[in-house]
Amino acid sequence: MRSVAMIGVTVVLACAVVPSARAQMLGAPVLQNAFANRGFTLGVDFGAGNDATTYGGAVAWSPMNLKFQLAGGVAYLDQKHASGTATYGARLMVPVLNQRSAFGVSPFVGMGGASFDGITDWQIPLGITAGYRRAIGSGRGISAYVSPFYTWARVRSNQVTSTHGLFRVSVGVDAAVLPSVGVTIGFETGATAGEGEPGATGGIFGLGVSYALHHARQQ
Repeated sequence: MRSVAMIGVTVVLACAVVPSARAQMLGAPVLQNAFANRGFTLGVDFGAGNDATTYGGAVAWSPMNLKFQLAGGVAYLDQKHASGTATYGARLMVPVLNQRSAFGVSPFVGMGGASFDGITDWQIPLGITAGYRRAIGSGRGISAYVSPFYTWARVRSNQVTSTHGLFRVSVGVDAAVLPSVGVTIGFETGATAGEGEPGATGGIFGLGVSYALHHARQQ
């Protein structure tokens, strides 16, 4: 069985850019900005790969000191070679550079899964992301980032468990089109799973829209 891993949610960048709030759901790309946004951010996401399409939503939260960001979400996983099902996931990101800087670096880890047709599929990505952001006028901005990561996949079917690991990389852009509204677009690529192996089988495209509650309250 082959599957594709995603992280879903879009967060607004601090300092005029809205970083994406994404959770670790199957069927979408692993997109993770290096910057966090204070308070709660809500997002809707779309992901499309070789074997599946995902439609979902997520929420991200970070404390006022921006020491970390937690995200979680659920989505509908529409698979080409299996039944459609719900997928869910979560992710933790920890910035290691000053969040006032234009440059950011953050390690992250996530977990996502789904059950369908007697099959249980789990995927765990672990990586680091590096990003750059720039303000554009008042209340708007843009950020670009690249995220190399290792993803471990585990599939259990008919009492048989298969595991496989892949090195992948994703690139993304977050743009704050309004002070509280952000748009994310990105793509994941890298090593692919072979026949009968769990894991991604090709590139994965992702698109998301987010709304930052903290920014909205400040207006």
